[in-house]
Amino acid sequence: MNEHFADRLIAELERKRCYLAVGLDPDLSHMPPEMLDGVTDFASAGRAAEKFCTAIIDGVSDIVAVVKPQSAFFEQFGSDGMAALERVIDHARNAGLLVLEDAKRGDIGSTMAAYSAAILGRVEIGGRPVPVQDVDAVTVSPYLGPESLAPMLAAADAWGKGVFVLVRTSNPGSGQLQMLETNRGRLFETVAESVDELGATRLGERGYSNVGAVTGLTYPEDAPLLRTAMPRAFFLVPGLGAQGGQPRDFPLFLNDDGLGAIVASSRAIASGWSQNGTVPGSILKQVREGAELAARRSGLALQQALVGADRWLW
Repeated sequence: MNEHFADRLIAELERKRCYLAVGLDPDLSHMPPEMLDGVTDFASAGRAAEKFCTAIIDGVSDIVAVVKPQSAFFEQFGSDGMAALERVIDHARNAGLLVLEDAKRGDIGSTMAAYSAAILGRVEIGGRPVPVQDVDAVTVSPYLGPESLAPMLAAADAWGKGVFVLVRTSNPGSGQLQMLETNRGRLFETVAESVDELGATRLGERGYSNVGAVTGLTYPEDAPLLRTAMPRAFFLVPGLGAQGGQPRDFPLFLNDDGLGAIVASSRAIASGWSQNGTVPGSILKQVREGAELAARRSGLALQQALVGADRWLW
């Protein structure tokens, strides 16, 4: 039997003592210029993205429990990019990290079943189940209704994986839809109720569900309501750093047990190479050591905020 995703996540958080999830967004415009030498086509762009992300992974693997590759930054390079994504996933798993793919999939029927098989589950080939990306968790969009989530949830249940549903996202324009009033409250509150209902029968031994929620650090005023509405859900909390989310607000997203949320940071960690001065050796060493230093700084800032709020678990 596959171990429950939330139990695996908690075990890794306790082992690393760090709530940080590091985003892997290989934007060529934010990479060291030296890494772009010879990048002239999709194949070379995919190789550069892979090298950049694996260097970040090597820098943070002893610090954090989770990395979060954003699939779009790989998909833009076509099949070469998707092959690079699969190798980055393998590298992260070999480094002992949980992999949460930020894909925001949302469709119905056989289309969502195909997404589910590729990302979390298995594809039947020649009468045998074959893993493709085989990540630990994925982000999904709920706005096609409950049937759009069912295939991904089925794959998560079967293979010990997790699903994070978009509820209250960190972007400035999110309120145009998510704050709409319905007869059950604001739209994001209705989605939160659905997340709690879906997770009620999917609890691990530690009391948390494999159905999580994406809730932005940029809207801390909604955190208490969200925490009350989804007490059994793990939150993926994006927005730390470049989007303006503050470490001091992260404690609001945790339960009283000091669990229930991880906070995502992408650009602040990935750009560590540019903040750390010149490191003797290769540019990959500079990326690796810059990411390590940035992750330690972010982790320490979170720890200080949690200690101050009496939410530090360790």
